[in-house]
Amino acid sequence: MKKKTLATFEQVHGAPKINRLQKQLEQEKAKVEALAGVQNAVTVETRDNCRIRFALIGDTHVGSLYAHTDALQGFYSFANDEGCESVFHVGDILDGHRVYRGQEFELRDVGLDAQVDRLASIRLAGIQTRFITGNHDQSFKTAAGVNVGKTIEAATHGWEFLGEEQARVEWRTPAGAFSLMLLHPGGGSSYALSYRPQKIVESLGGGTKPDMIAIGHYHKAEMMPSYRNVCAVQTGTFQKQTPFMARQGIAAHVGGWVIDVTVGDGHNVINGQFVAFYV
Repeated sequence: MKKKTLATFEQVHGAPKINRLQKQLEQEKAKVEALAGVQNAVTVETRDNCRIRFALIGDTHVGSLYAHTDALQGFYSFANDEGCESVFHVGDILDGHRVYRGQEFELRDVGLDAQVDRLASIRLAGIQTRFITGNHDQSFKTAAGVNVGKTIEAATHGWEFLGEEQARVEWRTPAGAFSLMLLHPGGGSSYALSYRPQKIVESLGGGTKPDMIAIGHYHKAEMMPSYRNVCAVQTGTFQKQTPFMARQGIAAHVGGWVIDVTVGDGHNVINGQFVAFYV
């Protein structure tokens, strides 16, 4: 059998087909590289002191009938008064599009434009919000191929897109580095509150673990100060319990965290304060 080469392929199929295939390959490569860039992004900051103070929130679900906007505004005001430098949001900023059956009947705002407009209209205290997207946000990408994170960043003031479903931030201080991983995982809630965070931390390879991991998606609030030397925080939610959550027996821990970190030589002092809102 005659060995096939690029030259013989060109003779049979012609140069136009080869050029088209090469162009498609380049496009696919660009997509993979772009996806890797937004899923594994690391933001590095250098500072001249060892204290870091920030807030952690998640699952605001703006556009839902059950989004607790008043609580969200109250939390931003509190975080601003407490001197937080940034608010880190671990995804599901928006409620999305057809994430589950019947979701369309639980929406206040239908469609990406309407939900982004609603987000932009919410008056939040003047703190920078740095965020990743979650599965509800990504539902718009699945439906129409839109980059939801960049859309939110362009339409809002003070919101910085860090990555799709995960990102890392590293502060380099005089006493050493401190790293924060933001993660919006998949799967459902478990009976034991700490089960999902434990499994997530266990899945992190040695040498790649952050000092702290902030976890969204489950609408729960919890802090494990040190599990495999990682401080794991479930960030809570700013969405009241929806009918879907009630049917599934899922509770909503409404509120957010104020985190204070002092980086030391070989140790970190981490204080977490959960600000709860009762519906």
